[in-house]
Amino acid sequence: MATFGPRFGEDDQGTLSLEEKGPGIMEVFFQPSATRLSIAHREGDPTARVLLMRFDSRTDTTTLYPVNTMPTSAGFLRPKHGPIVSIELVEKNGFGHIVDDDDFGAEHFVFPKTLEDVQMYLSECMPSGFTKDPNFGLGLDRKLSFITQAISQVEGIEHLRLTDEKTLEVSRSADGKTFEMGYRLFDELRLNANRFDDKARASSRKKKQQAAYANLLTRLDQKSFPVKLLERGPDDVADAIGPIIVDAKLSDRDRTAVVGMARATVRTSLKTQRDEIVKLHEEIELASLDELISHMEAKLTLKATESQWQKLFEANPFILDLAFNVPVLLLQGQAHVGGKKVNGAGETITDFLFANALTDNIAVLEIKTAHTKLLAKREYRGGVFGPSSELVAAATQVLDQVNHLQSDIYKLKALNPEHRMEAFGIRGVLVIGTIPEDPLKRSFELYRNALTGVAVITFDELVAKLRSLRTLLGGDQA
Repeated sequence: MATFGPRFGEDDQGTLSLEEKGPGIMEVFFQPSATRLSIAHREGDPTARVLLMRFDSRTDTTTLYPVNTMPTSAGFLRPKHGPIVSIELVEKNGFGHIVDDDDFGAEHFVFPKTLEDVQMYLSECMPSGFTKDPNFGLGLDRKLSFITQAISQVEGIEHLRLTDEKTLEVSRSADGKTFEMGYRLFDELRLNANRFDDKARASSRKKKQQAAYANLLTRLDQKSFPVKLLERGPDDVADAIGPIIVDAKLSDRDRTAVVGMARATVRTSLKTQRDEIVKLHEEIELASLDELISHMEAKLTLKATESQWQKLFEANPFILDLAFNVPVLLLQGQAHVGGKKVNGAGETITDFLFANALTDNIAVLEIKTAHTKLLAKREYRGGVFGPSSELVAAATQVLDQVNHLQSDIYKLKALNPEHRMEAFGIRGVLVIGTIPEDPLKRSFELYRNALTGVAVITFDELVAKLRSLRTLLGGDQA
């Protein structure tokens, strides 16, 4: 038997032993030192000798059975990466090799048959990323424990197989117990982990230096040691964010930082990230539209007041483009249309005064509530229902506002030169109620289509137009 590596002193070194299990199969066993067995209260325990490695020349496979060798641990001599009990290293010509000078430097791969061969394999042939000292139980380096922790979440997995037959893909064995991974992917994860650790240490040093500078020097003499901002290196932000962002995990401070960074860098980023910025703009528009649809649907359910609807329309004026079916400019909310300044005192007030963005033709919009009844409760005759008093009064109100505008247009234009207004044919729009159910629907359509000078649109029709617009723009709806 042989002794490997110092640990706590000369009396704390475990021993290895070999057993040949058949042609081309050699097993390596590990037994902790008497000191460790004593600490673990397992002196004389025959089960303290555990399988640590198996070499199989038939399949070019080295199998590790990583164990916990810390005697104070409850898992002493149990699988180190449980529930994963073994790690298979499948690599052609992966065993130790010697150079034969008599054969012009040709390499000959040696199947480990002695403890010296095992020692050579551990020191020279074990892939990077693995613990090579049996006194530490072999297995993955501590910095790579995230790999086995992730794989352990797959139910039923007991073994990890690394193979040079795969590139980046992963798979699961037919019996469902082995997770297979290519060396290329393993090395990519290993190198990235090293880079992350290096960057984290560098970032920590910078932050410590900044804290010392600010608290020790700037406080002493701010003139000689002015406040310095923490300098960030290239890719610091990308590394901090990572390739995958889970929105639910972002705090309000995270969101503020992300939005602030986007706003601060959008102009310079256009030079190199134009396509991504265009996609971001489209995503913002879609998100805003989704939120608006949600707000309108909520207000329909909660029976919002006129003022609440007015505030929503003022915050989202493009809704009114849908109402007028043309692009419009909001001239004034709560506009006075009685021949005076549109923002001053007057006899007649409309909820919104608009102008066609292309022709300057003015229009008025009056808003009621979504729960306003549109038709009379009682049938008039033969399935016909008359308009409700609220609808008639609201339509008359809009017609009165249009009449005032038509009469006083020249005075309004003179008193409001800052607005471009024309009265080629003033339109009036009334947003009120929701489409009634059958059999009232027919009577409502007959009535509103017979009106002259005022168009009646219901709140649920506006929501339906927004939904149609959302469908036209595409994308996944939230």
